[in-house]
This record gives sequence, structure tokens and C-alpha cells, in this order.
Amino acid sequence: MFLVASFFEVPQSAKASTSIVNPNQIYSYSILQNDIKRLTDAYPDLISYESIGQTKYGRELWAIKLGRGESVLFLNGSHHAREWITTSLLMKMIDTYAAAYYDNAKISKYNVRELLDHVSIWFVPMVNPDGVTLSQQGTTGLPANLAKTLKQYNGNSTNFNRWKANMQGIDLNRQYPAQWNNIKNTKAYPWHQNYKGTQAAQALEVQSMMDFTYKIDPELTISYHSSGQILFWHFNTLSKNLSRDKAIATELSKLTGYSLVQPEKNPSGGGYKDWFIQEFGRPGFTIEVAEYAGERSVPLSAFNGIWSENKEVPLFTAQKSYTLWLEKQKVQYLQQSMSLLAETKLYSKIGAADSISNLKPQQVEVTAQKGDWYQVVSNQGTGWVQPSPGKLAVVEDMNATADLKDNAYTYKYPDAFSPKVSTLSPQTVQVIGRWSDWLLINTNNGNWWIDGRHIELNPAPEGAAPEVAPEGAVGAD
Repeated sequence: MFLVASFFEVPQSAKASTSIVNPNQIYSYSILQNDIKRLTDAYPDLISYESIGQTKYGRELWAIKLGRGESVLFLNGSHHAREWITTSLLMKMIDTYAAAYYDNAKISKYNVRELLDHVSIWFVPMVNPDGVTLSQQGTTGLPANLAKTLKQYNGNSTNFNRWKANMQGIDLNRQYPAQWNNIKNTKAYPWHQNYKGTQAAQALEVQSMMDFTYKIDPELTISYHSSGQILFWHFNTLSKNLSRDKAIATELSKLTGYSLVQPEKNPSGGGYKDWFIQEFGRPGFTIEVAEYAGERSVPLSAFNGIWSENKEVPLFTAQKSYTLWLEKQKVQYLQQSMSLLAETKLYSKIGAADSISNLKPQQVEVTAQKGDWYQVVSNQGTGWVQPSPGKLAVVEDMNATADLKDNAYTYKYPDAFSPKVSTLSPQTVQVIGRWSDWLLINTNNGNWWIDGRHIELNPAPEGAAPEVAPEGAVGAD
């Protein structure tokens, strides 16, 4: 007998709690690490993180992934130490978008859940954690010889608030191999700003950023800096890409109110944006937030304005990243039977503005795929679907049981954001199907899905007849 408490169609989670990230403080490396952990605990099925490398002094460069799509947008901040308000901005974005996703809420015109089902946004909020710590805390706690060296790099000044470099006195945004030999206005020795190093990509932070960029292969990147309320979009950009990149830059200018910087004939290179445009031939942008602050950190009082100007930037550029990614995907012709596990819109063509019908759960023949679009033959005709995670699957038939050690939710289809159906108390359940880490179970109120990541299966006794699911009932209404 199944013991269930039914709450069919209750939303999958309560409304997101109060904000986790507090940008109205000096946002340190320690606070960053704590907030990353708190965000992943609060939004475990949406946010993940990893270290992409370490600095010379052992601080991790943390990368945070938000979203579940194959197309990728990449944002980074705090290449320059005194510009740590960009870290606050990026962390606020993660917090705000994750809450909107869980609440299935819109931000302005953007359906955040739909967007992040098809795009993943990667963030490296603090590229220069050593430099940020030095800028915020000075040499307090450092060995005397290192403190003395850093003070020399700072012109014997104790004002480390102005510090831009890493703790080797190297300006990380003059380190990328993009016309590095021709960088203008550079210091000839380690300094608090503008020293490009002895060779391109010598800094560990820059090596990590380059390796990570190759790994995630983003369609578009934004590097956040301060200050000046200006936007860089061009670096020896190929003529075939000029109209594409300028169109995006123009929209970003409208969104933020920031001025576009006009292209130069012989630009000074070495920046992340410069390298990305040169290496990938894709749109890359540097956004300088806040009114010009000179050689110091932007005051905390400016944050609300910065947030208002930039809160939609990743949502807009995520859409652009998805479009660029989809354009590159080739059509693959298939002949595969799959289960459509939840109601899904049917379109006459990829990217059509309006659907032609709503498909109910059923078996469909998949005849082609382009990116995350599938051409299907259904009981309502042939067309294209763009299912969110878990809605279209090849379900493996099974005949097994599983012992639930704890209470378990059942879902309409195999995804953590699918509507929950009921709660099962600890018991033995009959498993009739599997897809990925999810198990389809037969209950006394229908066939529903449970998260099988921490559940061990008991094989059916030899010769036992398999349970047969009613036709069309794999998690269907």
C-alpha cells in the first residue's frame, strides 16, 4: 500500500526567501566564498560552482554556473583590484535571477525560467582575489618582507584603495595575448597599476581565465570594470562581424545609458575582451560601471544606480547568446521514438513566434534535431518542439523495486522543477521505468517520477512478470 499526501499542482517550491547577497558592504573574497556556498545551498538544481585555478597566494578563482542550457554566456569582474564593486554586481545578478527562476517570475519582459532552461550563464565574479584583498585590507597580516615589497610597488604609499594589479604588481587586464607587445602607457616594472608583465599570460589568473574560456566556449562575453559609464565593443573586429557586434553594443548602450567607445585604428590590447574577440571572432564587451571615480574604488552609495542600469544586461545578452548558438547548430536527421512527458507547445518552424497547438503527453517520432529543438510527428501533426528539461525522453522500461529510506516527492515528469504530485513516506515502491537519474514508479494514484540519485534498486525476482504501465501514462495526466 502506498502512503501518500497529495498536493497536486502545488508549485515546486515556496517563494524564494530574502536576498542572500548584500552588495551594500565592502564585498571581500571571504564574503564571496560564503555567498557562493549559500546560493548553491538555496538553489541546488540551478546553481553550481567550481574552482578554475589558484592565485600565487592560494586563493581560488571561483566560477559559478547559473542555468541549464547548452548555449553559454560568460561574465567576469574584478580583473582590477579596486573595481571590486563589479563582484558585488555579478553576485547580485546570480541571486536575483535564481530567485526569479525558482519563483517562475519575470524580470522586466524576460521570462527567467524559460531563458535559463536554454542558456547557461557562467560568472567569474572575482578574477583578482589577491589584489582585491590587498585593495580592501592593505598589507595587514602579510609577512613583513612582502608588505614592504607591495608598499614599494605602491609608490611607498599606504593608500592601497587605489591598487589595480594582482599581488605581483601585474595588471591582469594588460596580460592577455592580444597585441600584447603594442600595449600603450605601460609601466616598465611592477606597480599598483598599468604594468603588463614580462610576457603575455604569465599571470596564473590570466592562464586560468583563458583555459576556462576554451572549456566553456561562450558565444558572448562581458567583462565588468569601473568606472566611467562607457562601453567597449571593438578590437580589430573583422568586417563581417562589425554590424552584428555594433548592433548588440548599441542595445547595451540603450539598456545601461552608457556611451559607446569609438573604435581606434591601432587599439591598445591586452584585455580579456580584446583577446576573446581576436581568438573566437565572437562578440565581447567591456562595461565600465559608475560615474568616473578616479584612482579609487567606486563608493558603495553608487551601487543602486549601477544595479538599475545593469540588471537586465545578462538577460538581454543571454538571449543573444542563444540566438548565436542556435544559428551554428546543424540539423541532424533522426528516426527515434520518444516519450513526450508533459504538455508542450508545437510550432510550425524553429523560432516561430506563435505555436500551432499544445501537445499532450504521448509517444512521438522524432525526425530531426537542431540544437534544443526537435521535429516530431505527433497525434496533432508534424512540427517542432523546444521542450524544457525532462519533458522529452527515451524512457527505459524496468521491472524492479526500490526501498525509500526517507520521504520522497513524486513529480509529473523527471525534472526538479516539474510540478510535484505527492509525498511518499518510507516504503518499497515498484519501479517501471528510468530516464537519466530519475525513476518512474507505479503508485495507486498513477505513474509518477522520483529523483533516483540516492536510491538503490532491488532487481525483480528471476522470472517475475514486469509491471505494465497504462498506455500513455509515463508521468502523464
